[in-house]
Amino acid sequence: MKRIFLLFAAIFLSSNTWAIDKSAENLFIKAQALVVQSRAGDDSVTAQALHQFTNLSMAYPDNPLFLAYQGSLHTLTGRDAWMPWNKIAYTEKGLDMISKALRMLKLKHDHEKIRGAPISVETRLVAVSTFSSVPASFHHFEKAKAVLNELFQSPVLTVSPPYLQAYVYKEAAKIARMENQRYREIRYLQRVLKVEPKGKFAQAARKRLWELKK
Repeated sequence: MKRIFLLFAAIFLSSNTWAIDKSAENLFIKAQALVVQSRAGDDSVTAQALHQFTNLSMAYPDNPLFLAYQGSLHTLTGRDAWMPWNKIAYTEKGLDMISKALRMLKLKHDHEKIRGAPISVETRLVAVSTFSSVPASFHHFEKAKAVLNELFQSPVLTVSPPYLQAYVYKEAAKIARMENQRYREIRYLQRVLKVEPKGKFAQAARKRLWELKK
């Protein structure tokens, strides 16, 4: 009887490891690549990325990560809008979506993964990155710091893929820099290099460390 119970438990845990199927995961990967482009300043892809994450959110309404990215893209739409009222409306809508995504997080999202990354970690990372990037007038900087603290306390951060850990420490370094916390920034930049010394954030981290130590 005990063996049967353990078998069913293993099947249950295995079946709940992935939040989405492989085809949806592939769509996510393509849409997330557009987010990277948009964040880098390419506003020509923002609408396309928003459309894709809107569709993913509709197809998977219980997935907080898709909603967080959808919200982040609304803030990027606000960033690029011409009219002040549109900037405010899009940004506030996006921030509200991300806050909702954070409220959706449950213990299971520590174990559900997309491309090997825990949904809880990446959802919070999207929140930190977005909250700390919007203009100060939206009063989300302290919220970014609070969510970052939640990330540091997460039991699955240290078992997340190295690129995701490096991204978390990169954002932590950015926040430290915004607060003129030089030694804290150095510490986080060093963590970037420790977890992924040859990753995509490594070169920028080394450059910034060199600037700080001059």
